[in-house]
Amino acid sequence: MSRRRYLLLATRAYSLPVLAPLANWLDTHGAGEAKWYLAGDLTGSEAPGAQLTSRDEVEAYQPDAVLVPGNVVPDFWPGLKAQLFHGLGEEKRGHYRITGFFDLYCTPGPYLTARFEALARQKGHFLVEETGWPKLDPLAEPVSQNDACRNLGLDPQRPVLLYAPTFSPRYTSAKDLLPVIAQLVEGKIQWLVKLHDLEDPDIIMAFAALEGPSFQLVRTPDIMPLLQAANLLITDTSSVAYEFLILDRPIITYRAAVRADKGINIETAGALPPAIEQALSRPDEHSIQRQRYLDELHPYRDGESSGRVISAIENVLESNAHRSLKRKPWRPIRRRQIRRLKGL
Repeated sequence: MSRRRYLLLATRAYSLPVLAPLANWLDTHGAGEAKWYLAGDLTGSEAPGAQLTSRDEVEAYQPDAVLVPGNVVPDFWPGLKAQLFHGLGEEKRGHYRITGFFDLYCTPGPYLTARFEALARQKGHFLVEETGWPKLDPLAEPVSQNDACRNLGLDPQRPVLLYAPTFSPRYTSAKDLLPVIAQLVEGKIQWLVKLHDLEDPDIIMAFAALEGPSFQLVRTPDIMPLLQAANLLITDTSSVAYEFLILDRPIITYRAAVRADKGINIETAGALPPAIEQALSRPDEHSIQRQRYLDELHPYRDGESSGRVISAIENVLESNAHRSLKRKPWRPIRRRQIRRLKGL
């Protein structure tokens, strides 16, 4: 494998944990050079590694590939454009939006692979390779739940509940579950709450008001350490439920749109307290369903998805397979929007 130059583009905080394992893999294996470019909401932020900050610097760097966990990428930048996805939420329509900017889609598992291969046959202007999702690589590392709790200042002898809702108005549980969670703060349970970067500021303030010895509102973008520490995940139709599957621990969902049997699915906020008691007392109850859905969405438990992404890109570049694709559709409005994106 030749040593390539990779550019990691992030425009939202939730993209950083998707890209970081790739940078770590490249560094550990000496397989290429990685540099970061932060734009959009992250403009002016400090990247976790060597960083480029202008179009001229990108041109001088001449990346072989640009890796993006989002739907758009500057078409005027050099290099193969690879889409990595920002979540596993396959039920959301935006997951399948083909914007016409990418040469390669790196899918996390067979369910999405089949969907995107069908789109690739229809469109003809991008390739699809199943690689697994780099964000989940850290969950394969041998970190015990007790150690994960201690790293966060939590008591390993007390249950840890992670509440991580989506922000989407159609699916979010935050407003409905807030009053019930507020009543459960004082007790033996330790609460970690990780709200979406795009959550309503009023909701954020309301949860922040609950902070105390047994309740933490976590503001860092990386949810992986929280998943490792949690005995139970409470969510809705957020793709974090699928990320948590790899740990085979109980899940409670609020009005889940699909795959409701991956855990206890509740339809009313008042059903949350007994659902918590049931999930903690019978953690293996939905284990068979969890493993089945994990096999569909992300069957890779080896922590090597980053390596598979790099290998897929290398294979495309070596074979020049992207050169024989159909011409991408001309999207003048979208291209103007990209050029106006803050930081580009």
